[in-house]
Amino acid sequence: MAHVTGLSALTAYGPGLAALRDGVASGVPAVAPVTRFDTRHHRAHHAATLPGNPDLFEALRGLIDEACDQAGLTVQERAGTPLVLALHAGRDTAAKAVALAAACGLRGVVAVHTAACAASNSALADAAELIADLAEERVVVAGGSFVDPSMFAAFDSAGILTAEGVSRPFSAGRSGPILGDGAAAAVLERADSRPGQPGPWLRVAGWGNTCEAHHVVRPREDGRGPAEAIAKALARAGGPRVGYVNAHATATPAFDAAEAAAILRGLPADSADVRVSSTKALHGHCLEGSGLVELAVCALAFREGRLPVNAGFTGFDDGCPLNLVLDSEQAPETGHMLSLNTGFGGVSTALVLAAP
Repeated sequence: MAHVTGLSALTAYGPGLAALRDGVASGVPAVAPVTRFDTRHHRAHHAATLPGNPDLFEALRGLIDEACDQAGLTVQERAGTPLVLALHAGRDTAAKAVALAAACGLRGVVAVHTAACAASNSALADAAELIADLAEERVVVAGGSFVDPSMFAAFDSAGILTAEGVSRPFSAGRSGPILGDGAAAAVLERADSRPGQPGPWLRVAGWGNTCEAHHVVRPREDGRGPAEAIAKALARAGGPRVGYVNAHATATPAFDAAEAAAILRGLPADSADVRVSSTKALHGHCLEGSGLVELAVCALAFREGRLPVNAGFTGFDDGCPLNLVLDSEQAPETGHMLSLNTGFGGVSTALVLAAP
């Protein structure tokens, strides 16, 4: 079991975990009209963005340093620690990844996960497995995505983004996601790697990966792929009762319905009333950064004793028969949460997260 001893995040709510905590607790989406580039020829015109045009790799360098400092890693410990990344694949991604590890004083890059919206969860699962297999004492995981004109145009031209300016996961009348700036870093360690290490944020207790390759962009209606990822993660964690699911839920009609089916199919029958929400309606869909940002959301939910609401909700949809978190005062019911993210091509990664 991997303990998260250092954690940092940067979202459209601002830098730091406190900004993310306060923004999510407010229930008010960090969404505004896009000013970073011209959207006049697009259907969609909103996103959850930071001011200006920040550089992702510079942001990741700062986040990695912050997470390592919070975990209390020495220069020597950093030098023996590998980096696992979750990033969009580009021509210079590999070279930048190597330079990032060197700039942060880390040993080097073990892997760069590019599995679209499931990339961060896959990177976290990879790191947790390296620790569980005793291959590493600790691993730094980092990743993110900032809204850029090419990705915005690609999603918009495919008709995926909502033109409404509001994302409504699992809700009747939902019409798609809103993209968001998001990046985060986490230090994962074995419990016995450093006696007296800082108290963990949470633990990655189980993980499951599947890739059903059903269709390039359309999900199976029965949710079989994500359901299998959930079942594998629960089995690896020892079958705990999950009290909350932080869902992928991008507010697209087909995907949300398929994910609802997957949650009900993958969890035990006595967990049909588990509380569920998608925080992408609040901080935006951070693509490759989603899983890490949502790990931070879950860690804060454990620490604050309050579940994030399913924002943008207007009414129940028969295709999504879930127990949604609509009250900001609901507390976690058990010491375990599930984080689920899926991506085009049928890739899914589920994480079982345990309270520290």
